[in-house]
Amino acid sequence: MASNRPTKTMVKRIIGMMCLFGIIALIPVVYQLVDVQLINYERYQAKAADQQTRDAIITPKRGVIYDRNMKEVAVSATVETVYISGVDMADTKDKDKSELRRKVARALSEVLGVDYDSVLKKTEKSKNYYQVIKKKIPKEESTALRQRIKDESLKGIYFMEDTKRFYPFANFASHVIGFCGDENTGLAGVEAMYEETLKGLPGRIIAAKNAIGTAMPFNYEEYHDAENGNSLVLTIDETVQQILEKHLATAVIDGQIRQRGAGIVMDVTTGEILAMATMGDFDLNQPFVLSEEEQAAIEALPEEDQKGARSNALNASWRNKIISDSYEPGSVFKILTIAMGLEEGVVGPNSSFNCTGVTRVADRNIHCWKREGHGVINLSQALEKSCNCALMEIGARVGNRKFYDYFEAFGLLEKTGIDLPGEANGYFFSEKAFTDKNNKVSLAVASFGQTFKVTPIQIMAAVSAVVNGGKLVKPHVVKEVVDENNVTIKKYETEIVRQVISESTSKILRQALEKVVAEGTGKNAYVKGYRIGGKTGTSEKIDEYVEGEKEKYIASFMGVAPMDDPKYACLIILDDPNGTYYEGSQLAAPVAGKVFSEMLPYMGLNPVYTDAEMRGRDIVMPQLVGYPAGDAKNMLKQNSYKELTVKTVGEGDTITGQIPAGGSVIPSTAQVILYCGAPAPTDKVKMPNVKGLTVAEANREITNAGLIMKPLGAVNSSTTATTATGQQYAPDTELARGTVVTVDFYATDEVSELG
Repeated sequence: MASNRPTKTMVKRIIGMMCLFGIIALIPVVYQLVDVQLINYERYQAKAADQQTRDAIITPKRGVIYDRNMKEVAVSATVETVYISGVDMADTKDKDKSELRRKVARALSEVLGVDYDSVLKKTEKSKNYYQVIKKKIPKEESTALRQRIKDESLKGIYFMEDTKRFYPFANFASHVIGFCGDENTGLAGVEAMYEETLKGLPGRIIAAKNAIGTAMPFNYEEYHDAENGNSLVLTIDETVQQILEKHLATAVIDGQIRQRGAGIVMDVTTGEILAMATMGDFDLNQPFVLSEEEQAAIEALPEEDQKGARSNALNASWRNKIISDSYEPGSVFKILTIAMGLEEGVVGPNSSFNCTGVTRVADRNIHCWKREGHGVINLSQALEKSCNCALMEIGARVGNRKFYDYFEAFGLLEKTGIDLPGEANGYFFSEKAFTDKNNKVSLAVASFGQTFKVTPIQIMAAVSAVVNGGKLVKPHVVKEVVDENNVTIKKYETEIVRQVISESTSKILRQALEKVVAEGTGKNAYVKGYRIGGKTGTSEKIDEYVEGEKEKYIASFMGVAPMDDPKYACLIILDDPNGTYYEGSQLAAPVAGKVFSEMLPYMGLNPVYTDAEMRGRDIVMPQLVGYPAGDAKNMLKQNSYKELTVKTVGEGDTITGQIPAGGSVIPSTAQVILYCGAPAPTDKVKMPNVKGLTVAEANREITNAGLIMKPLGAVNSSTTATTATGQQYAPDTELARGTVVTVDFYATDEVSELG
């Protein structure tokens, strides 16, 4: 009988098959082990860590931005971010968890102003422990929410300390400082340019979690401190910036400027920017909020066009006109053309030119702005009178090749490299086209600043080189980087790009520029007691000309002070004026004069008066009440008081009242009234309307009204015709007797130019 037991061969086969199937079955397991432990080790390690740890980011404090005198202009205020943990509100045996979620959602929506339904959905995510509800809430909201949590015994709501950027001066230097987005990342200005310096490094809290996602005790927690950002010290001076912004804003309104105004004040020897402004500006604390007028205009558009219009309006308000917009410099460029001629030796201080009002260049006539011509003039007068014909002759003597080389040497073919984002470049003729010796027309018009464009910061750097001894310096707005304890980490020193012209050429130009303000088209930048130099510019916006419409212009003025040892330059640009005047001499020069009149004393430069300027200078009225009348009168006949006109009222022996009051700052030519026997009257008087009057006429009206006039602007002895164009107080404003009122005067004798 045959046996049913398997043979040895069958057993071996079965064992072999089992081993084979076992090996095959183990292959996926081995592969998974290799994948987990070797191939994708880091990915699985990260997933494990995520399941076993709770990770929270600690936001670093962004560095402070200071002005040059360590005044805070951008700071990070402490705020809090509110988040919830759905794990803490998950359904368990406790049947009140659903009610807890509703109470949490209600509290958050009512206190923080967030949507109830969206918060409720977040509370239902039972496996999530970190869901942000609202970022950067102010202290009053966090206090109210904490009280609500306490009153209602709420769970799962947590606070994390955060920072929010705050700008104490709101609109101040908005285009220089810039602003941050919601994540504390710089989006404009130095906030963006120095992002890596300011932002710091975030910290982390890593806490172990148990099986249900709850944080384990503190000994399982790892804490990595955040590294706060470093701070910036700007070259900007808060006081000078405020002065520039104030006068620029007024000029934009008074001149009805349609394409904004811009200004910059720079140290010509170091390249440090003391002030830079574009008007209109914007509130750094609300950079995405448009003005009511702009918002209304956008809302009037079709709905599909509103988003694009809003974006364009915001970008326009953020645009820094000084570094991002190019323009035709016009007659300001004549400074550089004359510097080229002097440096090449083709003209000298005694060179003469005969301006007939027109110059024939190649096949066309190119006119001077003064059609009847200036006649025979010297080099200094060519600049004073802004003569196009003289400049064309100088340009022709320099020649196309040399002119192009100097244009490049002055840095006008490249960006300045200023430490602000968004710097643009101008445009000039191609080297091949311009240096063609037959291209006489391009050379002629370029000689007086037309048919090419530069940025304001480029022309500022170039003119600074002309007056500082010939050195082209790199402009910059950051002075140094400091740590949390204000210890200097890095200093930004003066960077000289190249020597462009000689000291001797620079000296001749300084003398000529001073005469432009003393005797030429720049009279309206005159400041009593200070040696101001400069050049006006009025350029036509030919590329925006529309037939049948009014021509558009850019009015500008480049001022320098003091001319015996140049330290500061001030460039004012007013784009597309729509008022009575459009010339740089009438619109821009007065702005620079006002900036200098306030800035120079603040910077420690004391006025030095000429004999002519001594008359009418400011003095302090002495306190005379209680003095014997005779002694008081004798005092006012001596020294700085001897120019005062003294009127006595009453017959008493003692001064019982005076107008103006003691301590008042008044012109040395003012009228003083001394009362002997009765107190000074305290009634109000009305400000007269003096616009359009001469200095003498305006003074008479104001004195007769019982007030004291302080004239500002073009009132030096060489000015033969002046007109009052502005007054401190509106007509019929009631003022105390003896109030000193300022009146702006503009020169009206040959101050126009086009080019």
